[in-house]
Formats: sequence, structure tokens, C-alpha cells
Amino acid sequence: MQALDSLFGNKQFFIETFIYFYKQIKKMKTFIKFFTLVLVALFLFTNNSDAQDKKNKKEAQVTFSVEIDCPNCVKKLEAKLPHEEGVKDLKVDLATKTVWFKFQKDKTSKEKLAKALDKLGYPAKEVEIKK
Repeated sequence: MQALDSLFGNKQFFIETFIYFYKQIKKMKTFIKFFTLVLVALFLFTNNSDAQDKKNKKEAQVTFSVEIDCPNCVKKLEAKLPHEEGVKDLKVDLATKTVWFKFQKDKTSKEKLAKALDKLGYPAKEVEIKK
């Protein structure tokens, strides 16, 4: 017992030191839990934006100028073109005589879409859309 007293000196000091370090460890555990939660949240949010970017990289848009002059031409194009491989969306505009495509780059290309329009009897020329 004397050896412990000489080693630790005052028992009250030893107990207070132990309590101090115990509280510090509890604070550290709380900090580690909070920090882990923040890291997980950051990972989830950044991972989601990467997935969106990957999706956008696989899709493209193109607008073609075509010689359409009646609502029947519009109906024909709207009936046939969605079935082309890789076409996600399309809009045919009679007023501006254009066909807009949203397509998957890994399944089709601008050239293939132009050939599909040509095969239906509407030679196409790509136009730049100014935003």
C-alpha cells in the first residue's frame, strides 16, 4: 500500500486525473462519431452527383433541319423515330422545321439518326442551337 502511495502520491489527485482523462475520452468518442457521420454524409452526396454526371456523359442531344411541310409529316416522324435504337426523347417542330433528339451515345450517333431521317424520306442537316 505504501508503494502505491509513493507511486501515485495523493489519491485524490490520481482520482481527479483519472476522471479528467475519462471525460476527455468520452468527448473524443463523441467527436469521432460526429466526424464519421459527416464523412458518410459527404460520401453519399458526392457519390450521387457523380452518378448524375455519368448519366449525362452517356446522353447527347442533336437538332436537325428537315424539309417537313405538313402535320402528317410530323406524325410520321413521331411514329417512327422513337423506335430507333438509343433514342431517349424527340421533338418535331413544324414551325421551325426541326427534329430534336436526346439519345444515348453508346447506342447510336448523330450520323445514324441522320440516316434514319433520310431513310424516311427527310434528308437532314445538323443545326447549332444557340442558347
